Amino acid sequence: MDQFLTAIYEHYDLVVWSQTSWRWLETKLIELGMLAHPGYKFCFVLDKTSMFTVTSTRRDGTSVTHHVKPLQLIWSKFERWSSKNTVHIDDLGRNFALNLGSGIKISAYYRKKSSARRDADLLGLSRYLEDLAKSGVDFDEVDFAYWQEVVSGKRTLPDAKKPEG
Repeated sequence: MDQFLTAIYEHYDLVVWSQTSWRWLETKLIELGMLAHPGYKFCFVLDKTSMFTVTSTRRDGTSVTHHVKPLQLIWSKFERWSSKNTVHIDDLGRNFALNLGSGIKISAYYRKKSSARRDADLLGLSRYLEDLAKSGVDFDEVDFAYWQEVVSGKRTLPDAKKPEG
């Protein structure tokens, strides 16, 4: 995680937005050494009080009520960020419900699972995000769903754009 954040900090502003209460979020960030890390800094940290509830319809037609992270909240308060330069990385796709085109879904990391040693999502994602930053592409044009295909070489960045129209 520290390697990932240090690598992308060179190109991106970093924000933490957690569905956790501030009390526990602050504790986690301090225990992990993330608030005083020499390789990266956060612009700000948001907790669950900046989220709200929506009802979404699943593919099978059932409704589910859940919290979302509305990026518009950030975009409306700070002119420097918008859908053109913001990417939301999360292990819960439902958190993208209000900004579907701005999200990259990654697998959750479970330290105690046997697959933890083979977890390389952040390594590949850092390469992908660095390539995006260097390309200067408008994020409104990028289909982030293809990030793993770009990392594996099955697609190139220009091939991973949203269809026009």
